Amino acid sequence: RLIGLLAAHFASSDLSRVERLRRLLHSVEEQTWRVPLLVSWSAEDASGANGGTNGGYGGYGVAEKAQAVLEEFQQRGVLHAMPRLRGRRSQFQHYGRLRESLKRHITDQPWVFFSDDDDLWHPKRAEEYATAIQARPNQEPVVHSRIHLTPGLGPRLPLTATAAEVTQMEADGLLRVAISAEEEKPGLFGTATGEYFDAAAEFQVFDDFFERHNDQVIANQFADIRFRTHLLRGPGRVYRFLPRSASGDDPHGHLPWMYFYDRPTMPYSTPAGEEDLEYVSDELPDPKRIAGMRQTLDCVLFQLTPTKGPLEITEHEFAQSLVGTLNEVSSASVAMALDRCRKHGVRVVKTPG
Repeated sequence: RLIGLLAAHFASSDLSRVERLRRLLHSVEEQTWRVPLLVSWSAEDASGANGGTNGGYGGYGVAEKAQAVLEEFQQRGVLHAMPRLRGRRSQFQHYGRLRESLKRHITDQPWVFFSDDDDLWHPKRAEEYATAIQARPNQEPVVHSRIHLTPGLGPRLPLTATAAEVTQMEADGLLRVAISAEEEKPGLFGTATGEYFDAAAEFQVFDDFFERHNDQVIANQFADIRFRTHLLRGPGRVYRFLPRSASGDDPHGHLPWMYFYDRPTMPYSTPAGEEDLEYVSDELPDPKRIAGMRQTLDCVLFQLTPTKGPLEITEHEFAQSLVGTLNEVSSASVAMALDRCRKHGVRVVKTPG
Protein backbone atom coordinates (compact mmCIF):
# COMPACT_ATOMS: atom_id res chain seq x y z
CA ARG A 1 0.00 0.00 0.00
CA LEU A 2 1.24 3.43 -0.99
CA ILE A 3 0.19 6.68 0.74
CA GLY A 4 1.09 10.26 -0.21
CA LEU A 5 1.81 12.80 2.54
CA LEU A 6 1.38 16.56 2.06
CA ALA A 7 2.52 19.27 4.49
CA ALA A 8 1.20 22.79 3.87
CA HIS A 9 1.40 26.19 5.53
CA PHE A 10 -0.25 29.40 4.34
CA ALA A 11 0.87 32.85 5.43
CA SER A 12 -1.96 35.34 5.82
CA SER A 13 -0.78 37.39 2.83
CA ASP A 14 0.22 34.54 0.47
CA LEU A 15 -2.75 34.41 -1.88
CA SER A 16 -0.82 32.80 -4.73
CA ARG A 17 0.10 29.77 -2.63
CA VAL A 18 -3.54 28.71 -2.50
CA GLU A 19 -3.64 28.66 -6.29
CA ARG A 20 -0.45 26.63 -6.34
CA LEU A 21 -2.13 24.17 -3.97
CA ARG A 22 -5.01 23.86 -6.44
CA ARG A 23 -2.50 23.33 -9.25
CA LEU A 24 -0.81 20.54 -7.28
CA LEU A 25 -4.08 18.81 -6.43
CA HIS A 26 -5.11 18.77 -10.09
CA SER A 27 -1.87 16.89 -10.83
CA VAL A 28 -2.62 14.45 -7.99
CA GLU A 29 -6.11 13.90 -9.40
CA GLU A 30 -4.56 12.95 -12.76
CA GLN A 31 -2.55 10.03 -11.35
CA THR A 32 -2.77 6.82 -13.36
CA TRP A 33 -2.42 4.90 -10.08
CA ARG A 34 -4.71 6.49 -7.51
CA VAL A 35 -3.38 6.53 -3.96
CA PRO A 36 -4.60 8.21 -0.75
CA LEU A 37 -3.17 11.66 -0.08
CA LEU A 38 -3.16 12.72 3.58
CA VAL A 39 -2.83 16.45 4.31
CA SER A 40 -1.76 18.33 7.42
CA TRP A 41 -2.02 22.10 7.07
CA SER A 42 -1.79 25.33 9.00
CA ALA A 43 -2.61 28.95 8.26
CA GLU A 44 -2.04 32.25 9.96
CA ASP A 45 -5.07 34.31 10.91
CA ALA A 46 -5.71 37.25 8.60
CA SER A 47 -4.43 40.58 9.90
CA GLY A 48 -5.33 44.18 9.29
CA ALA A 49 -8.33 46.37 9.75
CA ASN A 50 -10.62 44.33 7.53
CA GLY A 51 -12.04 42.27 10.37
CA GLY A 52 -10.13 39.12 9.57
CA THR A 53 -10.51 38.92 5.79
CA ASN A 54 -8.25 39.70 2.89
CA GLY A 55 -10.13 42.01 0.59
CA GLY A 56 -9.95 41.48 -3.14
CA TYR A 57 -9.96 37.68 -2.95
CA GLY A 58 -13.63 36.87 -3.14
CA GLY A 59 -14.17 38.20 0.38
CA TYR A 60 -12.17 35.33 1.90
CA GLY A 61 -8.93 35.25 3.82
CA VAL A 62 -6.17 32.88 2.77
CA ALA A 63 -7.12 30.32 5.42
CA GLU A 64 -10.73 30.22 4.27
CA LYS A 65 -9.71 29.95 0.64
CA ALA A 66 -7.28 27.10 1.38
CA GLN A 67 -10.01 25.35 3.38
CA ALA A 68 -12.38 25.65 0.42
CA VAL A 69 -9.83 24.17 -2.01
CA LEU A 70 -9.07 21.27 0.33
CA GLU A 71 -12.77 20.56 0.85
CA GLU A 72 -13.39 20.65 -2.91
CA PHE A 73 -10.74 18.04 -3.63
CA GLN A 74 -11.69 15.97 -0.61
CA GLN A 75 -15.24 15.73 -1.93
CA ARG A 76 -13.76 14.55 -5.23
CA GLY A 77 -11.90 11.75 -3.44
CA VAL A 78 -8.41 13.17 -4.07
CA LEU A 79 -7.32 13.69 -0.45
CA HIS A 80 -8.14 13.52 3.22
CA ALA A 81 -7.26 16.69 5.13
CA MET A 82 -6.76 16.95 8.86
CA PRO A 83 -8.29 19.98 10.62
CA ARG A 84 -6.45 23.26 10.24
CA LEU A 85 -3.79 24.23 12.78
CA ARG A 86 -3.71 27.94 13.60
CA GLY A 87 -0.38 29.73 13.41
CA ARG A 88 2.81 28.65 11.76
CA ARG A 89 4.08 25.06 11.79
CA SER A 90 7.21 23.70 10.16
CA GLN A 91 7.06 21.18 7.35
CA PHE A 92 8.21 18.32 9.56
CA GLN A 93 5.90 19.27 12.40
CA HIS A 94 3.16 18.58 9.86
CA TYR A 95 4.77 15.30 8.80
CA GLY A 96 5.02 14.37 12.48
CA ARG A 97 1.30 15.01 12.86
CA LEU A 98 0.57 12.80 9.85
CA ARG A 99 2.83 10.11 11.29
CA GLU A 100 0.87 10.08 14.56
CA SER A 101 -2.41 9.86 12.66
CA LEU A 102 -1.17 6.92 10.61
CA LYS A 103 0.07 5.11 13.71
CA ARG A 104 -3.40 5.37 15.23
CA HIS A 105 -5.21 4.03 12.18
CA ILE A 106 -3.01 1.61 10.20
CA THR A 107 -2.72 -2.10 10.92
CA ASP A 108 -0.20 -2.84 8.15
CA GLN A 109 3.10 -1.23 7.14
CA PRO A 110 2.39 0.99 4.14
CA TRP A 111 4.89 2.88 2.03
CA VAL A 112 4.81 6.67 2.15
CA PHE A 113 6.03 9.39 -0.20
CA PHE A 114 6.09 13.15 0.09
CA SER A 115 5.03 16.44 -1.47
CA ASP A 116 5.17 20.18 -0.96
CA ASP A 117 1.95 22.11 -1.54
CA ASP A 118 3.20 24.22 -4.46
CA ASP A 119 4.89 21.67 -6.77
CA LEU A 120 3.48 19.25 -9.40
CA TRP A 121 3.38 15.49 -9.91
CA HIS A 122 3.85 13.67 -13.19
CA PRO A 123 0.70 11.60 -13.90
CA LYS A 124 2.70 8.39 -13.44
CA ARG A 125 4.48 9.35 -10.22
CA ALA A 126 2.57 7.00 -7.91
CA GLU A 127 2.53 4.22 -10.52
CA GLU A 128 6.30 4.41 -10.95
CA TYR A 129 6.83 4.13 -7.18
CA ALA A 130 4.54 1.09 -7.04
CA THR A 131 6.47 -0.52 -9.89
CA ALA A 132 9.84 0.23 -8.25
CA ILE A 133 8.68 -1.26 -4.94
CA GLN A 134 7.79 -4.48 -6.75
CA ALA A 135 11.06 -4.45 -8.74
CA ARG A 136 13.57 -3.79 -5.91
CA PRO A 137 15.98 -6.71 -5.91
CA ASN A 138 16.89 -6.96 -2.22
CA GLN A 139 13.82 -5.76 -0.33
CA GLU A 140 15.38 -2.34 0.22
CA PRO A 141 13.21 -0.21 2.55
CA VAL A 142 13.58 2.93 0.38
CA VAL A 143 13.05 3.40 -3.36
CA HIS A 144 14.40 6.56 -4.94
CA SER A 145 13.62 8.13 -8.29
CA ARG A 146 16.76 9.53 -9.90
CA ILE A 147 14.92 12.24 -11.83
CA HIS A 148 12.96 15.42 -11.15
CA LEU A 149 12.52 18.81 -12.79
CA THR A 150 13.08 22.39 -11.63
CA PRO A 151 12.82 25.78 -13.36
CA GLY A 152 16.62 26.06 -13.33
CA LEU A 153 17.47 29.72 -13.89
CA GLY A 154 14.01 30.39 -15.30
CA PRO A 155 10.93 31.71 -13.48
CA ARG A 156 8.43 29.73 -11.43
CA LEU A 157 5.57 28.07 -13.27
CA PRO A 158 2.36 30.00 -13.95
CA LEU A 159 -0.30 29.44 -11.29
CA THR A 160 -2.49 27.64 -13.82
CA ALA A 161 0.21 25.33 -15.24
CA THR A 162 -0.68 21.68 -15.78
CA ALA A 163 1.40 18.52 -15.75
CA ALA A 164 0.92 18.22 -19.52
CA GLU A 165 2.33 21.71 -19.99
CA VAL A 166 5.34 20.83 -17.83
CA THR A 167 5.96 17.78 -20.02
CA GLN A 168 5.89 20.02 -23.11
CA MET A 169 8.23 22.57 -21.51
CA GLU A 170 10.66 19.78 -20.65
CA ALA A 171 10.52 18.49 -24.23
CA ASP A 172 11.24 22.05 -25.46
CA GLY A 173 14.33 22.28 -23.24
CA LEU A 174 12.90 25.03 -21.03
CA LEU A 175 13.39 23.27 -17.69
CA ARG A 176 16.30 21.82 -15.74
CA VAL A 177 16.32 18.02 -15.60
CA ALA A 178 17.99 16.88 -12.38
CA ILE A 179 19.26 13.30 -12.67
CA SER A 180 21.09 11.95 -9.63
CA ALA A 181 23.88 9.38 -9.56
CA GLU A 182 23.27 5.66 -9.22
CA GLU A 183 25.27 5.47 -5.99
CA GLU A 184 25.94 7.84 -3.12
CA LYS A 185 29.43 9.10 -2.31
CA PRO A 186 30.57 7.19 0.80
CA GLY A 187 32.07 8.67 3.95
CA LEU A 188 31.05 11.11 6.66
CA PHE A 189 30.68 13.98 4.21
CA GLY A 190 29.39 11.74 1.44
CA THR A 191 26.45 12.96 -0.60
CA ALA A 192 22.97 11.60 0.05
CA THR A 193 22.31 11.82 -3.68
CA GLY A 194 18.90 13.24 -4.58
CA GLU A 195 16.14 14.91 -2.57
CA TYR A 196 13.77 13.52 0.02
CA PHE A 197 10.76 14.13 -2.25
CA ASP A 198 12.35 11.75 -4.78
CA ALA A 199 11.92 8.86 -2.33
CA ALA A 200 9.22 6.51 -1.13
CA ALA A 201 9.90 4.61 2.08
CA GLU A 202 8.48 1.91 4.27
CA PHE A 203 6.52 3.49 7.10
CA GLN A 204 8.99 2.12 9.65
CA VAL A 205 11.79 4.18 8.06
CA PHE A 206 9.64 7.32 8.23
CA ASP A 207 8.60 6.57 11.81
CA ASP A 208 12.20 5.94 12.86
CA PHE A 209 13.23 9.46 11.85
CA PHE A 210 10.90 10.94 14.46
CA GLU A 211 11.95 8.40 17.07
CA ARG A 212 15.59 9.45 16.63
CA HIS A 213 15.11 13.23 16.66
CA ASN A 214 13.71 15.64 19.22
CA ASP A 215 11.16 18.41 18.76
CA GLN A 216 13.86 21.03 18.21
CA VAL A 217 15.24 19.14 15.21
CA ILE A 218 11.76 18.54 13.78
CA ALA A 219 11.02 22.28 13.94
CA ASN A 220 14.36 23.26 12.37
CA GLN A 221 14.36 24.83 8.89
CA PHE A 222 16.93 22.23 7.77
CA ALA A 223 14.90 19.21 8.91
CA ASP A 224 14.25 18.24 5.29
CA ILE A 225 17.99 17.93 4.66
CA ARG A 226 18.41 15.86 7.80
CA PHE A 227 15.52 13.65 6.66
CA ARG A 228 17.08 13.21 3.23
CA THR A 229 20.25 11.96 4.89
CA HIS A 230 18.19 9.63 7.10
CA LEU A 231 16.44 8.18 4.05
CA LEU A 232 19.26 7.86 1.58
CA ARG A 233 22.47 7.09 3.47
CA GLY A 234 23.52 3.55 4.29
CA PRO A 235 24.61 0.41 2.43
CA GLY A 236 21.81 -1.71 1.02
CA ARG A 237 19.17 0.80 2.12
CA VAL A 238 18.07 2.36 -1.16
CA TYR A 239 16.96 1.03 -4.53
CA ARG A 240 17.63 3.86 -6.98
CA PHE A 241 15.70 3.73 -10.24
CA LEU A 242 14.94 5.64 -13.40
CA PRO A 243 11.25 5.60 -14.34
CA ARG A 244 10.26 3.41 -17.25
CA SER A 245 10.12 4.90 -20.75
CA ALA A 246 6.97 6.80 -21.52
CA SER A 247 4.14 4.87 -23.09
CA GLY A 248 3.38 5.00 -26.78
CA ASP A 249 0.71 7.66 -26.33
CA ASP A 250 3.40 10.19 -25.37
CA PRO A 251 4.76 11.71 -28.59
CA HIS A 252 8.02 12.73 -26.88
CA GLY A 253 8.95 9.30 -25.53
CA HIS A 254 10.70 10.88 -22.52
CA LEU A 255 11.12 9.39 -19.07
CA PRO A 256 8.36 10.45 -16.69
CA TRP A 257 9.80 13.41 -14.82
CA MET A 258 8.10 12.29 -11.57
CA TYR A 259 8.15 15.59 -9.64
CA PHE A 260 8.42 19.26 -10.53
CA TYR A 261 10.12 21.20 -7.75
CA ASP A 262 8.97 24.75 -8.42
CA ARG A 263 12.02 26.61 -7.11
CA PRO A 264 14.37 28.54 -9.40
CA THR A 265 18.07 28.02 -8.82
CA MET A 266 19.27 30.73 -6.46
CA PRO A 267 21.53 31.12 -3.44
CA TYR A 268 19.80 30.34 -0.16
CA SER A 269 20.18 32.96 2.52
CA THR A 270 17.99 34.76 5.04
CA PRO A 271 18.76 38.31 6.24
CA ALA A 272 21.65 38.81 8.63
CA GLY A 273 20.79 38.56 12.32
CA GLU A 274 22.43 39.36 15.63
CA GLU A 275 24.48 36.16 15.68
CA ASP A 276 26.05 37.15 12.35
CA LEU A 277 27.26 40.48 13.71
CA GLU A 278 29.64 38.75 16.13
CA TYR A 279 31.68 37.55 13.13
CA VAL A 280 32.15 41.01 11.57
CA SER A 281 35.85 41.81 11.14
CA ASP A 282 38.24 43.53 8.76
CA GLU A 283 38.36 40.34 6.68
CA LEU A 284 34.58 39.84 6.83
CA PRO A 285 32.98 43.30 7.01
CA ASP A 286 29.66 42.47 5.30
CA PRO A 287 26.94 40.97 7.60
CA LYS A 288 24.93 39.79 4.58
CA ARG A 289 27.89 37.82 3.26
CA ILE A 290 28.53 36.43 6.74
CA ALA A 291 24.88 35.32 6.98
CA GLY A 292 25.18 33.31 3.76
CA MET A 293 28.41 31.63 4.90
CA ARG A 294 27.06 30.92 8.38
CA GLN A 295 23.89 29.33 6.99
CA THR A 296 25.93 27.16 4.61
CA LEU A 297 28.00 25.90 7.55
CA ASP A 298 24.94 25.37 9.72
CA CYS A 299 23.20 23.42 6.95
CA VAL A 300 26.15 21.01 6.58
CA LEU A 301 26.69 20.64 10.33
CA PHE A 302 23.01 20.08 11.03
CA GLN A 303 23.07 17.01 8.81
CA LEU A 304 26.02 15.58 10.70
CA THR A 305 25.29 16.33 14.35
CA PRO A 306 24.25 13.14 16.17
CA THR A 307 21.36 13.00 18.61
CA LYS A 308 23.56 11.21 21.16
CA GLY A 309 27.20 11.83 22.00
CA PRO A 310 29.72 14.18 20.36
CA LEU A 311 30.75 13.91 16.73
CA GLU A 312 34.40 14.17 15.76
CA ILE A 313 35.71 15.25 12.37
CA THR A 314 39.35 15.40 11.38
CA GLU A 315 41.25 18.56 10.57
CA HIS A 316 41.43 17.35 6.96
CA GLU A 317 37.64 16.87 6.78
CA PHE A 318 37.18 20.28 8.40
CA ALA A 319 39.41 22.00 5.85
CA GLN A 320 38.31 20.13 2.73
CA SER A 321 34.67 19.23 3.28
CA LEU A 322 33.43 21.97 5.61
CA VAL A 323 35.45 25.14 5.05
CA GLY A 324 35.85 23.98 1.46
CA THR A 325 32.11 24.50 0.89
CA LEU A 326 32.58 28.26 1.29
CA ASN A 327 33.31 30.52 -1.64
CA GLU A 328 35.64 32.59 0.49
CA VAL A 329 38.32 31.06 2.73
CA SER A 330 40.24 33.27 5.14
CA SER A 331 41.38 33.15 8.74
CA ALA A 332 38.11 34.83 9.71
CA SER A 333 35.95 32.28 7.88
CA VAL A 334 37.95 29.40 9.38
CA ALA A 335 37.42 30.90 12.85
CA MET A 336 33.70 31.19 12.13
CA ALA A 337 33.58 27.57 10.98
CA LEU A 338 35.30 26.43 14.17
CA ASP A 339 32.81 28.39 16.25
CA ARG A 340 29.84 26.90 14.37
CA CYS A 341 31.29 23.43 15.02
CA ARG A 342 31.45 24.25 18.72
CA LYS A 343 27.86 25.45 18.75
CA HIS A 344 26.68 22.30 16.99
CA GLY A 345 28.67 20.04 19.33
CA VAL A 346 31.13 18.87 16.65
CA ARG A 347 34.76 18.36 17.65
CA VAL A 348 37.64 18.92 15.25
CA VAL A 349 40.49 16.48 15.95
CA LYS A 350 43.94 15.78 14.49
CA THR A 351 44.03 13.76 11.29
CA PRO A 352 45.43 10.25 12.04
CA GLY A 353 48.94 9.54 10.79
